[in-house]
Amino acid sequence: MAETAFRPRLGRGLSARILLLTCLFVLLGEVLIYLPSIARFRLVFLEERLAAAELAALALEAAPEGRLDPALEARLLRYAGVSAVTLWRGGAELMLGRIEPVDRVVDLAERTPWQLIPDALAVLVAEPDRRLRVVGPSPREPGTVIDVILPEAPLRAAMLDYSWRIVTLSVFLSLLVATLLVASLWRLVVRPLRVLTARLERFRRHPEDPSPEPAAMRRGDEIGIVEAELVRMQDGLRQALAEKTRLAALGAAVSALAHDLKNMLATAVLVSDRLEKSADPAVRQVAPRLVASLDRAIRLCTDTLAFARDRPRPPRLERFPLAPLVEEVRAEALAGAANLDFAAEIPPGLEVEADRDHLHRVLSNLLRNAREALDGRAGTIRLSARSREGAVTIAVEDDGPGVPEAVRARLFTSFARSGKPQGSGLGLAICRELLRAQGGDISLARTGPDGTMFEVTLPLRGPTRALDRRAAE
Repeated sequence: MAETAFRPRLGRGLSARILLLTCLFVLLGEVLIYLPSIARFRLVFLEERLAAAELAALALEAAPEGRLDPALEARLLRYAGVSAVTLWRGGAELMLGRIEPVDRVVDLAERTPWQLIPDALAVLVAEPDRRLRVVGPSPREPGTVIDVILPEAPLRAAMLDYSWRIVTLSVFLSLLVATLLVASLWRLVVRPLRVLTARLERFRRHPEDPSPEPAAMRRGDEIGIVEAELVRMQDGLRQALAEKTRLAALGAAVSALAHDLKNMLATAVLVSDRLEKSADPAVRQVAPRLVASLDRAIRLCTDTLAFARDRPRPPRLERFPLAPLVEEVRAEALAGAANLDFAAEIPPGLEVEADRDHLHRVLSNLLRNAREALDGRAGTIRLSARSREGAVTIAVEDDGPGVPEAVRARLFTSFARSGKPQGSGLGLAICRELLRAQGGDISLARTGPDGTMFEVTLPLRGPTRALDRRAAE
């Protein structure tokens, strides 16, 4: 069944969510702006009525006997938008219209900004036929107080019209801002994320496909960093998968040769048994070592096959003295190297608890590497051991040219060659796996033009730790 790429459901994608959230945030901002603006609109409306009513009341000063024609008075009040106006100035009173009952009194001189907002909202939800009495100071003459009576319906209609214009403008602005923002985010975020998602989907379907990926976006922001890290991760995973494939091929090859190789080594063991009966004392002395080497070669073949199949043999821990094992390893790994000096610094009676064959293999690999690092030149190989802080540390040091910097980071990974033309790149990787299986480890302590030192660490257990503590005392 073919796999289909994941796509977000309609309306639940990143673009739709950004559009919705942007509209909501813009509308929220418009609401916060609308509340003080509608309160200001109501205040200005009432102040304009007070100013118009003051002008209408001043017409009484020019009228004979302080009275106006009823028709002219009605026209002035209608133009001012009020039903009655009373003007107090210097103890005198000017009045147009008749005093009528009102539903509410508004004193503009005592209203604070925080009171104006709820007053404005109350107008929008109130009954449309209310009548107001508005009292406030004159905008032209200090000390003059204007008192007017007016219907609230024109004020409410003007406020509703203003609110509708604000709502229309707010919706338009929110859609405009959201569209521009979504378009920008689509180009800057959404589209690059889709490119990265498509790359991940391709890699998930074909992780070992070596075909080149699409060109990188070469961005310097966070998405560019994510893309660069993704490319590095894919390259590393492909390389690791390729190495695993080669390991599997190696395991298959070794599996095909293991049976014949074991038969040949077994035949060699039978022939070497006859050497022990030789009349030559030197031959009889060398024969046991040859038999032990052949037995170890058989076990090495089996362990290599197990490593290639990802089924390493579990370690068989035992306690044994370290010095005899080191001498055995030296005799095998440095045989025939007359131009090399070997120095061993091992405390008397130091014992370790480990798999003897595995540790023999690790130390043999390190000594052979040190010998190959000197490349036939005269030099010194030193092996030292010390016991402290609950562990035994074995150091193997040479005065060769050092490990190349290009391979130091991957020195303990499979097929990471250290510069040897005939090396397989498996030796140190197998050493680390064998040591970690028994609770130890191996590390590159130092390297440089004056030489290289590897350190093998093995934990102290039970009686071994007690012996080490007594030796320290």
